[in-house]
Order: sequence, then structure tokens, then C-alpha cells
Amino acid sequence: MKKKDVLELAIESLIPQWKKERDRQIVFRDWAKGKHVPPYKPDEASDEYDALLAKSPVPLIGLVVRILGQSTELIDYSPGIETNHDLLWNIWQVNRMGMRQKRLYRAAFTGGVSYALVLPGEPVPVTKLFSGKNMITVYQDPEADEWPMYGAYTEYADRTHRHFNVVDEGVTYRLQIGPDGEEPTYMDEVAHGAGITPIIRWTGEVDDEGEVTGEVEPLIPIQASVDQSKLDLLMAQTFSSWQIRYITGMEAPATDAEAAKKKLMLSQDRLLIAENPEARMGTLPGGDLSGYIEAGRASKQDLASVAQISQKAIVGSQSNNADGAEAQAAEEASTQRKVHDYEGSFNESTGQYFRLSGSLAGIPGAWDDYAGTGVWRDSEIRSLSQVADALGKLASQLGIPKEGLWDMIPSVSPERIKAWKEMLAKDPYGLMLEAASDGDA
Repeated sequence: MKKKDVLELAIESLIPQWKKERDRQIVFRDWAKGKHVPPYKPDEASDEYDALLAKSPVPLIGLVVRILGQSTELIDYSPGIETNHDLLWNIWQVNRMGMRQKRLYRAAFTGGVSYALVLPGEPVPVTKLFSGKNMITVYQDPEADEWPMYGAYTEYADRTHRHFNVVDEGVTYRLQIGPDGEEPTYMDEVAHGAGITPIIRWTGEVDDEGEVTGEVEPLIPIQASVDQSKLDLLMAQTFSSWQIRYITGMEAPATDAEAAKKKLMLSQDRLLIAENPEARMGTLPGGDLSGYIEAGRASKQDLASVAQISQKAIVGSQSNNADGAEAQAAEEASTQRKVHDYEGSFNESTGQYFRLSGSLAGIPGAWDDYAGTGVWRDSEIRSLSQVADALGKLASQLGIPKEGLWDMIPSVSPERIKAWKEMLAKDPYGLMLEAASDGDA
């Protein structure tokens, strides 16, 4: 694009779109970080009311995002061309994506979308990560297209300016803008040579028009209900839950000194004696808090159901009373189904990442390799004895080679499996003994 075209595109389309999306994403980010819109506050609220209001947020949305983030982790990539594995995985490791990938996923869970920009570099292509707050993309068909026509991302230049970078299939154009996109000026351009706009999108739920939805947006009304229930409970607990003692028929104190003496007599550990035979003493019961507690529990259960997160994690108790790994696995089955959905979506983006980065690194066949698939960490709850028993039956009853089942053992890394195979290759005698013992059995 020419300088004039870039400025026109930025001013008329990209900057307004970025500002609108940034404002949306800031709302989602704040709710995910526990910065909620507070419950209703009367105009005449006292300082004590304000203190209770500050204690009312219950940051469950942030917990939902953390749980999904903890359950989603790419531990290996299996390309269609097996000989490219180590070269491709080295790009991932050099970019420290083993740790940084969590930022991608949590941003996608929070705002529905996150991005990776992959550019040529040394010794491997360089990866930059962005949330939906700092990057936007434009697709001709946002539901079906694999690569965007162009994208734009912002970076801070100084306290009063940002760099607004527009990326197309061949060049990155850099503009300077104010904090809110005002007064854009053209700075320079750099060719990246990728041949396509090198931006990969990680998304949550996508509809048939390409609109994305994260975890936070549908949970905001329920989270507000949880906070309101907590405030109601705090109000009732503070102002109406205490038992009140009363006494009637006493003369009003004549002086301040007598009033202070009467207050001392009415302290909690004093036995009250009234000289007036007409005096009456008693207590007023405190308000019942069980209704407020149940209302809060019901709101939390609604949030757990909509978020597909186990009730134990949100409410603090299981929906069933059974113990053991099987009961916990049943409790988290809905969460695991959701995690598998995300892994299916993220797997396509992961394939794009390795195809693009492999192509930029000059790895033969990487760009056309659509058969690659990610290997995701198994976060399901199962006892090791159950897994060992199941895998043993697959090996003995179906004749599946034992080493072919190793990657089905939970929490075993590809590096450890590789080490096991190397150990077996160095110990053929041990394998012969194992085969002989199996034959004797």
C-alpha cells in the first residue's frame, strides 16, 4: 500500500475499530481481574456501607479463567512430516512458548480472541503475543479465512504516544498516534517477506459470522448477582444478625456522669438489676442469615453451570457426595468437555503457527504440512492404578505394543518418553528377557 492509502485505512477504519475493541476488552479484563462494577449504592450511603461495599466482590470469573488456563497446555507437536519435528519444536522452545502460551490462552478465554505475530528472525522466527485489547485483524470472510487481509497492533512509544503498526501480506507500516488514536502520522515501513499477513488468531467460541465470545462476557450478569448476594449478606450480618438486649422502665440519667455509669452497667458481661418494679428486661433475636447464604449459593451454582466449571471449584462443595477419583472425574466431566472444545479450536491455530514459523525458518515442506496436530496435556482426574490397569489390558488383550501406549500415561512428557525409548534401544537384552517372561506367562 502507498503511504496515503495506509493513513486513510488507519484513520477511517483501523483506529476506530481498535478503540472500540480496546474499550470492550478492558471491561472483560477488569471483570476477570476482580474489578467489578459494584452493586447499587444509595446516595445517602454511610462510610460503614461503603466499607461493606468494598468487601462484596467475589472474583469467580477470574477463577474460571484460571481453571481453564491451568487445564490447557501444549506439550508437543506432531507434524505430518515426522523428520521436521525437532526443527519445528525448537522454534517453539527458543521463543519460550512453553511458558508464554498460557498468556495466549488466558487472553482468548477472557476476551474471546488473542493473537500471535510471527516475523523472520535469528536464529529462529520471532513470536509476539497480543490480546484483543492491543491487536485487531480484518478478514474478507472472518468465519472461513485462515489468514487476515491485514491487521494492526499498538505499542507504547512514550508516555504520550503510541506506535500503531499496520501489517499486510508484505510490509509492516508504522504510524504514531496519541493515547486514544488521535493525530496519526506516518513514520516508516519495513518489509517482512512472509507472503501473507503473518498473524495467527486463537479464538474461543466463534459463530457462523465470525463473531467471537470469551468466557467473561456471558458471566458478567451472574457475577453481579453473586456480588449483590454477598453485599446483602454483609449488610444483614452487620446490622440485623446480633441479639439485642433491652430494658424498659428505667429513669433517664440526669447528668453525663450518670449516663456513663448506666452504659457501664449495660455492658455485655454485666448482670442487670433494676430498682423499679415496673421495669422489664428481655432480648430481641437476631435476623436469620440462612436465606442470604442460600441466595449466594444459588447464584454461584448458576455461574458454575453456565461456565461449565465443577460446582466444587465455585461453590466449595461437590454436587455429589461420593469420594474417590471416579466421583471427582464425574464432577469435572463438563469442564473437560469444554477444555476439549478449546483444544480443538486452538489446535488449528497451533498448526498455522508451526506451518508459518517453519516456512519462515526455511524448513522443507513445513508450509504445506496440514497433517500436523498438537499434543495437549491430559488434565482429567484418574488414579494411576486405573490408567495402568487399562493400558495393561490394551497391551495384553489387543496386542498393542507397550511403548506405543506410553504417551497415554498422564503427565508424562514427550522428552521422558523419548528417553525411555533410547534406554530400551540401548538394552536389547532387557527386551529379550521381557519377551521371554511374557511367553512363560
